[in-house]
Amino acid sequence: MTNLNQSNENQFEFPINLGDEDEVVQWIHDITGKDETTIRDNLRKEFEQSGANVVEAFNEAALEPYTWSEELVKFYEQTDAFIYELVLWNRNSIKRRMRSYIAKYLSEYEGTGKNVLCVGDGLGFDSFYFAQKGQKVTYYEVEGFSNRFASRLFDPAGEAIKIASDSEQIQKEYFDAVVCLDVLEHVKDVEAFINQLVSFLCPGGILIVHSPFYMIHPSNPTHLKANRKYSGSLELYYQSGLRLINGRFFWNPLIFEKISDKVQPHTPQRSALGLFAIKLGGLYWSLGRFSTLPFLWIDSYRKSHSRWFEEKQKK
Repeated sequence: MTNLNQSNENQFEFPINLGDEDEVVQWIHDITGKDETTIRDNLRKEFEQSGANVVEAFNEAALEPYTWSEELVKFYEQTDAFIYELVLWNRNSIKRRMRSYIAKYLSEYEGTGKNVLCVGDGLGFDSFYFAQKGQKVTYYEVEGFSNRFASRLFDPAGEAIKIASDSEQIQKEYFDAVVCLDVLEHVKDVEAFINQLVSFLCPGGILIVHSPFYMIHPSNPTHLKANRKYSGSLELYYQSGLRLINGRFFWNPLIFEKISDKVQPHTPQRSALGLFAIKLGGLYWSLGRFSTLPFLWIDSYRKSHSRWFEEKQKK
């Protein structure tokens, strides 16, 4: 059986070479219109401190950190700051391992040709990757610079990836899998949002989710403090008619099944002991409801897995 934790993404090519600074700069220039010097400076700033561009733009907009508002929604739609964060995040080995894990899970346990909805996929790298691994993907993201980047990324995929920018465009009880990574910590009404995600799933469909509710940190001003109460909570998902069937100890990600009497339930791919270990991991994350101190190491851990662009050899 395939080892789901083993990454083979190094052999995978996106339409953009994320290791080539010149190519990345050109893409961002084409989408934002900013000059190349500014783009390079912003990328370097992001590499040195994750979230630096978002924090700077957030402060310029005079928004209140960790708090939802209508102005925050406009910020998501109007700023290009997330592009820099997401470009380098998609080069990060932590992110690449999680993406590879999910793709292998889908292929191994669900099969190919499945209808997969990627919610809040930003620049679209997850959607493109899953499509190239044989899934039928719908990318769902609010309109803005990230959406424009993704649209360009998807050009070579043709009809393999559909784009939705409004929930009304998404068919109910249609998807075999919904993938929602690093989104729920930004959402005003988390419980209602999860119910909506479940409504998109066909009976017996799976929800794959990663949500760092605990990361109320100066580098993440768009994470909502009101959502800290969900850190380490499985009940949040259970109350929406889901049951845990797989995942990783540090919840990156968790995998749930939509309970239905219309289909035969999945056989959990983890033993009772394995599922218990995942639940045990939740005890650690539950500390995030009260303090960020147990998670201060995460920023440095993430930085240690970041990579700068390939250095060009001088002629």
